[in-house]
Amino acid sequence: MNDNDIAVVEPCKVILLATDGSEFSAGVERVGMELAAQNRSHLHVLRLLLAEPGTDAAIVEEQDATMSLEGIATLCQERGIDHTPMTRPCDDPAQGILAAAREIQGQLIIIGRRGRRGLAKHNVGDATTKILNKQECSVLVVPRLFSFWSSGVLLVIDPEDTEGDRAALAAIQLAKGANIPLTILLVAEKNDEADRDANQTVNRLVAMAQLQGVEAEGCIQPGDIDDVTLEVARQRSADLIVCEPQDRSMLDRLFNINKLVQLIGKAHCPVLVIQGTPKTGAV
Repeated sequence: MNDNDIAVVEPCKVILLATDGSEFSAGVERVGMELAAQNRSHLHVLRLLLAEPGTDAAIVEEQDATMSLEGIATLCQERGIDHTPMTRPCDDPAQGILAAAREIQGQLIIIGRRGRRGLAKHNVGDATTKILNKQECSVLVVPRLFSFWSSGVLLVIDPEDTEGDRAALAAIQLAKGANIPLTILLVAEKNDEADRDANQTVNRLVAMAQLQGVEAEGCIQPGDIDDVTLEVARQRSADLIVCEPQDRSMLDRLFNINKLVQLIGKAHCPVLVIQGTPKTGAV
């Protein structure tokens, strides 16, 4: 990819914000509206209806959903955000969210780290974990108390991916939009050949960011990718982490271990997991 190609990449124009109306979705709603406002995106606000139809619980849930969506609609109107409220009955929240994203051809799903329903694994809810495991499109996972990133973006490059451009395009775009610095991190093996490749990759992406007027610097460190990511995010005061899905070993799949889920559960800030073709919308 030519460095100048980033200039023709458009921001994500179709965003699905999944809310359950609880306190766990407060951060999701704030970030979703701010991101839609900055990118002039169309924001689809989804509220799933999980109660059995025809029951008293379903009636209460529908009323609560209506009030919640009306409140978000009012805020969107005040900010001039194009938006569409959505309610969908479903049994499985993850399947309901993914189906809605496919229906609207969403480029980004914004979800909470956990919700009011389901078990939490590594502080990440069951529905969020399932959506991350499916890897159907880019997913932004937001802690409930978070407002918006304002200090820095940390881009984590997969050491097995010598290009890393899908996540880089998104990270550069977000850092530029918020006028905050970008740190590009590559966790590399400790040998000369790997160090040379790592330096070339990081330097290329730093140059790409700087061409777009983004303050950027590279960082190469050995160690466990999750531990290093969290430490560098703390050191650089980054309040958004951008990465691509991590390849899972056969052993991890056997024991249902997803280190990306563990990272998200430990992170103090949102984590954006990039999936899909960048030409159709980087973020």
